Amino acid sequence: MTDTPASTQGTTNPLELTVIPSTPVIGAEITGIDLRTTLTPQRGTELRQLLARHKVLFFRGQSTNADQQLALGRSLGSILRFPSVRGEDPAHPGIQIVDNSEEPARRPDGGRYTGGWHIDASGLVIAPFASILRAVRIPAVGGDTVWANLAAAYEGLPDDLKRTIAGLYITHDVTRHFRERGIDYPLLAHPIVRTHPETGERVLCVNFLQYPQIVGWSAERSAELVQQLKEETTRPEYQVRFRWSAGAIAIWDNRAVHHYGIRDYGDFPRRMERVLVAESHLPLVEELT
Repeated sequence: MTDTPASTQGTTNPLELTVIPSTPVIGAEITGIDLRTTLTPQRGTELRQLLARHKVLFFRGQSTNADQQLALGRSLGSILRFPSVRGEDPAHPGIQIVDNSEEPARRPDGGRYTGGWHIDASGLVIAPFASILRAVRIPAVGGDTVWANLAAAYEGLPDDLKRTIAGLYITHDVTRHFRERGIDYPLLAHPIVRTHPETGERVLCVNFLQYPQIVGWSAERSAELVQQLKEETTRPEYQVRFRWSAGAIAIWDNRAVHHYGIRDYGDFPRRMERVLVAESHLPLVEELT
């Protein structure tokens, strides 16, 4: 495996990956791999190590299909299934459809639909450690995705803010989403600061799209701190922005990043397909399908 400076094109041995960092803080583009083929256990371990190091990995020009995307997920862990916002591909259980086919450019109140910073499915009892997103149909321009490194964000916090959030828990609330589908699901809370199980880094864990409320605090006081954390975790210094291209795939570590899909393409059809991956020591998870 070769780390190559971002300014260097370089070549790669077919058996060796080339890793081109996207920024000094987060992200790397990987070449020298064909994700259409079944990964060996060694290659799967290698990708997991790269994921822990760079937080999000980008692969261009892969031209994979849904079955190959699922196989990729299984090479890293277990496929996690649950009722996502857009639903599951009926022909490929485990593939979640992320598109704008049912959303106009504006909300019923006249405001524009926008994205939001979030961690995939963090409100589930068994949450995914990784997400795999595949570009199926992308706009001619726009539709980028941004990720931010939540370990770097924690490291950058002022000392007094670190002391304030130490030991606090915050809700990751999917109950409203599931209630609409007739499912009674528990309300979960996670520590605001947790330790990454592979790197040992201290990582912030707040999902800004899942109605975060600090346990034991008033709504007003909680909202103030949540807003402060949002400002800290979305600083450009912690971010990488990816311009999607045909066949591109992104894999990211849900334990260490949050992300934002930018809605700047109006009504142009955009379809992505996502696979969520749980830890490999678990059996196949088919939760709430």
